[in-house]
Amino acid sequence: MPINRRKQQATGETEKKKGGGAFRTLLLLLLAIIIGGGATFGALWFLGPLSGRAVQATPKEVPMETLDLGDKVINLADDGPSHYLRVRVVLEYPQDKKLSAEIKAKQPMLTEMALTVLRSKKAEDVLPVKNQEAIKKQMLDHMNSQLLHGKIERLYFTDFLVQ
Repeated sequence: MPINRRKQQATGETEKKKGGGAFRTLLLLLLAIIIGGGATFGALWFLGPLSGRAVQATPKEVPMETLDLGDKVINLADDGPSHYLRVRVVLEYPQDKKLSAEIKAKQPMLTEMALTVLRSKKAEDVLPVKNQEAIKKQMLDHMNSQLLHGKIERLYFTDFLVQ
């Protein structure tokens, strides 16, 4: 008989451990949820929308206007056989009544400035695409130096062909 009692005692102890293990797991899970929730709330309180700090608004995009200067065919400044550049230039600037009126009034002068910059270039200056950004910047600098009520933000080549 003593052997059976030991088996019963051993079996009873394992049954008690199994029952206690489920309770312990439930307690640990509940503790983890409480700690995780507290950490989340703390992060929101100190860093997020609950912190009371002013939220930085994203800047509004300024509405833009465009002006197409049209197609132009230009002789490039090559020494040997002449090369031609066919280009269409579009200007982009902020929507402003004074600036719009000024740009439209000065359109012939702005077109002439663009042509002057492009005529001074050789074929090897304009052919690599990487050089076009420098040419655009040079054209913008010349044009913006003549404007009083704002500035042209961007310049686009919508057609660019060297022959």
